[in-house]
Amino acid sequence: MEISLVNLSNALITRRVSCASVYQAASVAGLCCPVCGAAQEDELQVLRPCKHLACCYDQEAQQFTFKSDDFKQRLATTKISLTDELNAQVLAQLGYEDELLALELTRAGCWSRELFAFNFNVS
Repeated sequence: MEISLVNLSNALITRRVSCASVYQAASVAGLCCPVCGAAQEDELQVLRPCKHLACCYDQEAQQFTFKSDDFKQRLATTKISLTDELNAQVLAQLGYEDELLALELTRAGCWSRELFAFNFNVS
């Protein structure tokens, strides 16, 4: 049996999405996009997504508050069922790699946790 090194290496490489936890004090302004710098929420915490935001997921309620068209398409073409928290592993299963940065935001006071995923490949 002959296996090329290229095929073997591709089989062993797993997709990786970068993920970081962010703690937001009550007095700090909302989360900004790491690509373009746009604030993702207004002063009343109403979501104002920029073009780089792939999704926003409320970890406590276990529901999306925003999905980009690309994210919706990826989710529809896979058989992934979200029954728990959204994390880097699930995002990698959707076909994202190092072009995606997931930031899990914890807000002081209410201790809500939301995952904001930003796509660096959107132009």
